Amino acid sequence: MFLRLKYYLTAVCLATAVVSAKEVTEDDMKTLRLVHAFFRHGARTPELKHLFPTDPYGVDTFAPMGYGQLTNLGKRQAFRLGERLRNRYDRFLGKIYYPEEVYGQSTDFDRTKASLQLVLAGLYPPVDNQRWHEQLNWQPIPTHYKEDHLDYFLRRPNKYCPAYMAELDKALTSEQHQEYLESVRSTLDFLTENTGMQVKTTSAAFGVYQTIRAEHVMNLTLPKWTENGIYPEALNKLAIRQCLIENSTPKLRRLNGGRSLQKVIDNMLAKSECRLQPENRKIFLYSGHENNVVNLLTALGFFDSVEDQYFPDYSSAFVIELHEDEEEFAVKLLYLRDVEAEYEEKQLKGCEDVLCPLQDFIRLTKTVVPVNFTEECQSPVNLD
Repeated sequence: MFLRLKYYLTAVCLATAVVSAKEVTEDDMKTLRLVHAFFRHGARTPELKHLFPTDPYGVDTFAPMGYGQLTNLGKRQAFRLGERLRNRYDRFLGKIYYPEEVYGQSTDFDRTKASLQLVLAGLYPPVDNQRWHEQLNWQPIPTHYKEDHLDYFLRRPNKYCPAYMAELDKALTSEQHQEYLESVRSTLDFLTENTGMQVKTTSAAFGVYQTIRAEHVMNLTLPKWTENGIYPEALNKLAIRQCLIENSTPKLRRLNGGRSLQKVIDNMLAKSECRLQPENRKIFLYSGHENNVVNLLTALGFFDSVEDQYFPDYSSAFVIELHEDEEEFAVKLLYLRDVEAEYEEKQLKGCEDVLCPLQDFIRLTKTVVPVNFTEECQSPVNLD
């Protein structure tokens, strides 16, 4: 039975404890009521916007996919993620695909749309009368997305949230961040010299890292200048620094990962109060980018210590489960660092167990969850 704790309104800082979740017990699935999974797309080719002038590889290298598209490895990773979710939630979901039980949404990118389709293919192989082709172990499952300029949920808030943009600008021009840039000036100058473009910011270095990482995963030969501690070490740290600066103040966290938490909490409350529609919805799948994973980890305090600051791998996933035992609801948090890793159970500071009573979870995340997102963003457009 889950612990009953009073609903306090005071703010509590967030932190993490981690245990592995090697086995899924029958009791786990008996108490499970709802799942949210946020994941990064599979491995991809480099994006055009992140290419640098001295990059030895052009569009011919990435044919026929083109820029920013899933590679065959990326397709296998996304499919494997679906299989991993099936392995964990087989008893909860059952073998048969029921449309009202699953909802999948992606950003408006080919790679995230395709990744979502592949995850669903791994999660819901057809059985019994849902098998429609003797040689094809696949069934079509509808997916959803908002056009990029209308996506106020999965896209970065600097696309549509004026208050976030103003706060991020303050963080980027802060004395602390300027001191950091000065401390890595020699590395940035080295990158500028070798990439053929100006690399004066963590944002620019982030783009270089994304390109080099994509080419490395494709087993392409990297330029000699990436050796001697530049890749992955220095570039990885600079990319992580960009992730950190985008979540470096309470307000940034609230308008970033807090937005995702707001949606999850709304759904969990609705499920616990028997008003979620459809009422038999079991799983929400959100196919996005590294920032979608980082923003949730950061909002929940799981990205604060240096040892926890890792750049999300392709097809990594953050999962939020809602459980019920004797009419008590509780939340379990899981992280999958890559598609072959063990699930890590994350424990929120302030919770006595990895199963955190729902009302305590709401209380502990209160400071990072927006109440009225449109109003807090100071947006002239309705974002809710």
